Amino acid sequence: MFSADDLPAFEPPEFDQPEGEDGEERPPLRGTTTPPAGLRDVDWASLEDAYDTAEDTPLFIEALTSDDDGDQIFGAYGLHSATTHQGSVYSASGAAIPFLADLVRRDNTMALMFLARIAVGETHFVARPDDVAKATSEYAGAVAEFAADVEEMWTRTGDDEALRLLVLLGREPKGLPALTQDATAGLCLAHGFLAARDNGVAPGLPRRTDTRVDHVAAARDLMTGSPSLHVRCAAAVCLVHSGFGDDDSLALLHHLAQGEYPVHDVWTGDLADLAASAWTFGTDDDGLLTAPGNSRPNLHSRLLERMARQFRASGRTYRPLAPEELTAAQRATLETALRSSPSAITGADVDYLWIDVPGTVEAAHRLLGTATGELTRRTSRGLLWFVLEDDLLARDDRESALAALAEVDAWAALGEVFTALKPGGTEESISLTTRHFLGDGRETALTFALCSVFADALAGHRAQAEAFLDGWLPTVSEVDGYDLAFRVPGERIGTALAALARSGGLPERFHPMVKPYHRFPEYSTVPLPLLRELAEALPGGVPAEWRDD
Repeated sequence: MFSADDLPAFEPPEFDQPEGEDGEERPPLRGTTTPPAGLRDVDWASLEDAYDTAEDTPLFIEALTSDDDGDQIFGAYGLHSATTHQGSVYSASGAAIPFLADLVRRDNTMALMFLARIAVGETHFVARPDDVAKATSEYAGAVAEFAADVEEMWTRTGDDEALRLLVLLGREPKGLPALTQDATAGLCLAHGFLAARDNGVAPGLPRRTDTRVDHVAAARDLMTGSPSLHVRCAAAVCLVHSGFGDDDSLALLHHLAQGEYPVHDVWTGDLADLAASAWTFGTDDDGLLTAPGNSRPNLHSRLLERMARQFRASGRTYRPLAPEELTAAQRATLETALRSSPSAITGADVDYLWIDVPGTVEAAHRLLGTATGELTRRTSRGLLWFVLEDDLLARDDRESALAALAEVDAWAALGEVFTALKPGGTEESISLTTRHFLGDGRETALTFALCSVFADALAGHRAQAEAFLDGWLPTVSEVDGYDLAFRVPGERIGTALAALARSGGLPERFHPMVKPYHRFPEYSTVPLPLLRELAEALPGGVPAEWRDD
């Protein structure tokens, strides 16, 4: 059984300090260069990079061959920004591949990095098994044609960038252990990541005994006998991801996750982070909740992992889980999160937006049956919150939503849907679960769907709507661009105004409340389509700046 007393002392390695930019304009390059043959024969000016024509790309590639450090930095910055900018690749990226491969044959590590970025689309890191073989850009196949050159460089140099590129391409490196301790650690990780794919190992599942097993005995020997803590950690990670994790490997990883063990390779910056990730991967669902509360990985990250396993994948539209579908394990996960780490539910972790787990504290309570209010009322179409989330927001079924709202106090339900972000505040958020992604306009569309449906449902609530608006009219009248100041509950004001306009006309005293966000209506908390509709009731009609282009 693993004992921390058996571990060797950890001596952090000494790292070279990277040189900074000198800010000097180039070309010309300062050092002696040996550019690849044929580099200047390509019509680079006819190709595109991230900014325009790619006429500077050959200069960047040549700079990587310079014996001047400043030139090399210049080349690296240039290729980074021009050929792999923000995850995108360009015609210049594809044209650069054979010349970068030429540099790989000269053991140029920076060329390896850019081949990886071109193959993957920027995020060329490997930290978990699902990062394996993720080279999927339009030029990944062109990079893969030079995999033999990459493997030969790995054989010659043990360069971990070469090893990582092989893993990204899904290629199996040979041998274990390697010549040096750091290379052995990297090879352990490569074998483990590839074995997880080939052995069908998934997080938290029992061990597998499938196709990729040749490395397992060597990894187990390294975990128990290597004098290097770096190697022992990597070997334990390898066993877990290969499907052969046991009590000893998990105990070692859990122990290492609590410390600080800086290393310097392409896989990780700290053994603790690597160990925490692998421990989380290899631990079953019950273990994720029963680990010590103050340990790394912390409860927040363990709950996220547990949710990813237990809740179905959604795609770009959230599909709510019906209460009768909720399993005991899912209930335990949500209850633990609400009690001890609600940010696991409300956080904006992008990876977890793809699973159908309630996205707000209120939504979690409604699913668990521990909430009260109009949204928890059962209508002939189902629970009101479920009808709104599934019928309206997921499937754009306004008819079902209106039918359900007709059976409850729609005004009270509106106040439960749009709630203050902070106690006593006026800036509102949606308490239902919605899924939106940066730049896709989904959040605005969902807000408009809710406001518009509620505006129709509130036709019989004119008195309540007018009383609500009268209460806010003084504040709105004294603030120009009131949404900007977040001085009022904008979503509910917009909905109440629309409800009046649609059900008999908007009283003139409320005309001043139809105001944009600081005269830029596209940023208003009142959805722009609703603002345009309301502007039709104004004497001047819809302002030119509010209209669709």
